[in-house]
Parts: sequence; C-alpha cells; structure tokens
Amino acid sequence: MELLEFVKALKKTFDIDDVEKLGDALALAVKTNDTSKFDAFRELVNDELDVDHLQKVYQYYCADRVEKKQDYTPRSLAALVAALTPPSAVVVDLCTGSGALTIQKWKESPTTTFELYELDERVLPFLLFNLALRNIEARVFVGDALDDSCELKYQVSRGSVYGRVAYIESTF
Repeated sequence: MELLEFVKALKKTFDIDDVEKLGDALALAVKTNDTSKFDAFRELVNDELDVDHLQKVYQYYCADRVEKKQDYTPRSLAALVAALTPPSAVVVDLCTGSGALTIQKWKESPTTTFELYELDERVLPFLLFNLALRNIEARVFVGDALDDSCELKYQVSRGSVYGRVAYIESTF
C-alpha cells in the first residue's frame, strides 16, 4: 500500500481529518486501551507486525527533519542491527523513535523486555501504540540520554493480546 493510501486509511481508522492529529488519536487509543483501534490497525496492515508501518507516516508528516534532523532507520538496517545484537533478557535503545529497531529485535525474541529512551515527546504516541499493538514489554524513558536527564514516563506491560500502557507519575 502506498503512503498516501495508507494515510487515508489511517485517518478513517482513527476518525481524524488531518494526519497531524494522528499522534493525539494514537495516544487516546493507548490511554483508553481501545482494542478496536488495535484490531482495525492490524487488519489495515494485514497482521504484518514485523514492520513499523507508522514510521514513514511520522517521518513524512510529523518529524522535525530540519532542526532535530529526525529521520527513520531503514528496515534493512534495523534488521541488521537486531541480528548483530546478542540475545539478552533486556535490550536498551537510546534513540527509539517510533520503535523500528525495537520491533525488529522483538521479532527475533518476543519475550525480550526493552528499555527505550526518546527525547522527542511528539513521537511517543507512535512508539507506545507500536509497543501495545505488539504486546511488547518495555519501560519508556523520556529525555536526553546523552546527558542522562531521562525520566521513566511509561511502563508497557504484556496483556493477553495487547500491551497495557501505564503513565508513571513519579520517577525514582
């Protein structure tokens, strides 16, 4: 499916009139654990969960490519890095974005737990939706990993089908 066609289908699925509102719609689906949105998204992507389908949408419509130099990790590179990373009970990603590398590592080892760091809060709904959709257990830290100013903000726990996202109000 081409990007424009996919965006049109996403807007219909999430009942939005502008792709710029997708982050808010994803955040609402995650916050309310709206399994109908997860089901509809899975149907839209034909259950192809080993691909970060939201990545290109974020990159082309929402990313700050000028000031923050945001760009996506190509699927082939994410798969290579995931293959080169040794098996581990916990995998850390210091620049998570929407989760392309995490998804590739999860594909190899679905019981792995992830510690994910991201500076840009605008991409978090895309990441959290991706994690919950795939039932990936993770702790999501928000802030600058380079100066160690990150705070734990979200805990994604495995559910029976979809993950559950909890906002962490206080940090340790």
